Amino acid sequence: MSPLFAHLLARLRKDFRLSIITVFGVCAVVAIAPFAALRFAQGQWLAGVVDALIVLGIFGPSIYAWRGGDLDRAGLCIAITNTTGALLIVALLGKTGVFWLFPTLLANSFLIRPGIAGSLALGAVALTQLQPAAFESHGQRLTVTTTLLLVSLFAYIFAKRTAMQRSALEEIAALDPLTGARNRRAMEEEVAIALNAHQRTGRPVTLALLDLDHFKRVNDRHGHEAGDRLLCTFVELVRRSTRATDRLFRFGGEEFVLLMEHTDEIGAMRAFANLQRRIHEELRAGGEPVTASMGAAVLRHGESRDAWFARADAALYRAKQNGRDRLVLDETAP
Repeated sequence: MSPLFAHLLARLRKDFRLSIITVFGVCAVVAIAPFAALRFAQGQWLAGVVDALIVLGIFGPSIYAWRGGDLDRAGLCIAITNTTGALLIVALLGKTGVFWLFPTLLANSFLIRPGIAGSLALGAVALTQLQPAAFESHGQRLTVTTTLLLVSLFAYIFAKRTAMQRSALEEIAALDPLTGARNRRAMEEEVAIALNAHQRTGRPVTLALLDLDHFKRVNDRHGHEAGDRLLCTFVELVRRSTRATDRLFRFGGEEFVLLMEHTDEIGAMRAFANLQRRIHEELRAGGEPVTASMGAAVLRHGESRDAWFARADAALYRAKQNGRDRLVLDETAP
């Protein structure tokens, strides 16, 4: 397997939305393009043009998504293309075109949010009623319309349930099972987002490494269960002491990472002062006070992830060396 193909396959496995959009891009070429060619061969030029536009309207957003574009926007473009194209086919071909509405309504439920897909489905069914050639009789109109509505309803329920389950699984996969803090996998994703945002906007973002002081002593004196409880208490305390936009991750053992966007050196000092006060008041293990040390670094323009972490780690080391229970900000010259 070539490295390029392996990379493409890995992207498809990792990103469900991208894989769905890709499937529709392939289907547009494989399944719809031949119909466009057939329409042209039969002299149905207008229907052929509609089919060709549908292919472009699906394949184009698929390429856009692969090039790093917004998946919500790509999915919405494809869904609108699907629906508009199906309605045009109904207008041109009458009852034969109605059959295209069934895969269209099902497809939309995978591409966009269930609520938007449901609205498109209701709109498509309503507009179909305005096509005089779409049905041969009132009985057929009632049967087909009821079937379309049922398909839309089942698709909505399935898509809604699937989205809820996927969201729950993603949330579980991003959490540390002991403390409930986000794990290293989630941290790497959030750090990458913060790096990109900083390069675009230049807004300050601070990375802080927090370490519980003498944690091994807690385990030795009071047992590992007491140590686990201390970690959970610490995470809850950090959450109550920081902003909702600040993200806490368990880095390993008793070490945590706090990512604070829109935060410079002064903001980091204020945040730690508030956290330190709470720690002194509330954090205990076996009745004994427990403190924490923090090393922080404000991201520099053009700085890599590894260099940023290295500066924060060096600051944490200095905090430990200088007596613990303190914050050290990295202010080394770039």
